[in-house]
Amino acid sequence: MQRAPFAIIENLILTAAVAGLSVATWGIGSIALAQQPAPFAITKVAPNELNPAGGGPAQATLQQAAEFAWEEFFALSWPAGPNPTARDTPSASCAFGDQSQNCGGPLVWQTFRGKVEIFPGDGNPPPGYSSTDPSFGYDAPPQYTYGAIHRPVICQNPTPLPPTAWVNLDETDQISVDSMYAGVVSVPPSPLNSAPQLIRFVAKANRAEYVYIAKHGWWGDKAPNKAPTAATAAYVKQNMRDPPDGNNYVLLPPNGDTTLPGNSIEVKAGWRVLNPSEMSSGRFHTTTVRYYEKENGQTCYQQATFGLVSLHIIQKTPLAPYFIYASFEQADNILDANGNPVEDADGNVALAPPCRSDQKSPCPTTPSVTLNDTATVNAPSYVPPQVVLDPSTAAYCTSSTSTPPPNQLFYLNTSGLAGLPTGGYICVNTRDNAIPQVIIDTNNKAHNLIRTYSGQNGVQNSVWQYYKLINVQYQPIDKDHAGLYGPPNPGEDNPSTYYLANIVVETNRPLQLFSGSLVGGGATGSNSDYDSQFGGQQAPSIIHRNVMYQGKGYNMGGCMGCHAAQGQAAGGDFSVIVARGTVGIAETPAPPTSVGAAVVPRNRSLK
Repeated sequence: MQRAPFAIIENLILTAAVAGLSVATWGIGSIALAQQPAPFAITKVAPNELNPAGGGPAQATLQQAAEFAWEEFFALSWPAGPNPTARDTPSASCAFGDQSQNCGGPLVWQTFRGKVEIFPGDGNPPPGYSSTDPSFGYDAPPQYTYGAIHRPVICQNPTPLPPTAWVNLDETDQISVDSMYAGVVSVPPSPLNSAPQLIRFVAKANRAEYVYIAKHGWWGDKAPNKAPTAATAAYVKQNMRDPPDGNNYVLLPPNGDTTLPGNSIEVKAGWRVLNPSEMSSGRFHTTTVRYYEKENGQTCYQQATFGLVSLHIIQKTPLAPYFIYASFEQADNILDANGNPVEDADGNVALAPPCRSDQKSPCPTTPSVTLNDTATVNAPSYVPPQVVLDPSTAAYCTSSTSTPPPNQLFYLNTSGLAGLPTGGYICVNTRDNAIPQVIIDTNNKAHNLIRTYSGQNGVQNSVWQYYKLINVQYQPIDKDHAGLYGPPNPGEDNPSTYYLANIVVETNRPLQLFSGSLVGGGATGSNSDYDSQFGGQQAPSIIHRNVMYQGKGYNMGGCMGCHAAQGQAAGGDFSVIVARGTVGIAETPAPPTSVGAAVVPRNRSLK
């Protein structure tokens, strides 16, 4: 297993930031960026590099990466104030964790632009765009237009109309391969929420990424307003590295252009309805969200209070052009069949999941599933691998899809994707790879910081002590064989880090244990490590590399590997939002569909 070599910084403009020297922030409303290495602490200043004084991410420890991730979380989860006029800006008067009336507006990351606010899908500039503004209108209030023909009206139109929610949940599945549900939600379906157990998602990007796209005018699907993703993808494939900055390629900041406002940051968050006991527990961050339903055959939107259950933060830094990937969850996501937490707030496993009589231990899901890959890859036809029930006669978690599990998380694979079992619900018992001890210890340290800080600043029972870091990917690692990465160990190269996966964002078998790529251009939900599965003429035994960095390919797993396969390989510089932003099909907001079906055009979907 080979790690990424320490990057040599070729652009001297970046060296001041890399060395931790004073670097001015850019523009009104920019996220404050750290200028000096500092002790682990709660601050509204987000770190802009991992281990800058010690060789960068390639020389960092997992503990350093975990503290970096938490410091991102602190800064980006800071209250932005009740009525922010500048996005990406922490409130000057609100403390971290304060959600009282005067501080109860959006968080900093919630003011980032949603993907449809960057790529509106109708060939027109993004809403609020201004060529005379240094931020190109980034700070305009949120608007979700979805092109000229996909502009939903509010369901059951009230008077007066509610203010536009900052959180726009326009995704209802996990990149189209499965839909995720929370059994603990006991609210019955209604016309205003036909699928209350469904976990819905939002994806956003910060000022730096938006300004880069808007500066180039790359918001449409036709020249001159189409991002040069094809040329970028071809360059990456041929040279096994990112292209140079310029008008002919996509290279997100930091890229040496000093007129841009800093590092590109994206977030993806999962939200759901809370049951009454959860709403009163003080353990969930809640806010008003916009989500989508069908009314008289037309897509419409509704707004309601949802709870945050997951948060991905990815940041491209000068020494991590492949982005650093950090994933957080609410403490109580994984429950057993009786509703008891499987993990504590730090991530320790509190109880071992029971195995059904037709399962062998360990049993992360019921029924168990496995990837059947090596038995088919050497066939003359190179039949794509299959995800199958283990054993093949295993029964699904419940007797039918009309009987959902009462407490556990469960998912339904998307029908029509060959290679995935789609006959019923699959319950989640635990993670495929447990959270490493170093992450658990850092979570405990962060929670103690939160409690101390809250007491000093008058914040009562901060909800953030009930959120935990799952893991961080901060450098590419090459898995040079098919099959699972392992064996488990407590060091840096552990399977949990390699397969970074959030239990409510990357839930099914291909996403929990992702490496190589997803097979078949959308025809299958399975993944494979073999290059021959992706249309190449290579020998079946050639391993597929997804991350291209400094002239070398890496068969990386988890979030980084997926963003490489779906983002870098498609010319979006590891951003799936950018890679898919101008695909020629106006995005449609996603209402719930018939079970297991994903039918709407999406910016972020399997390809």
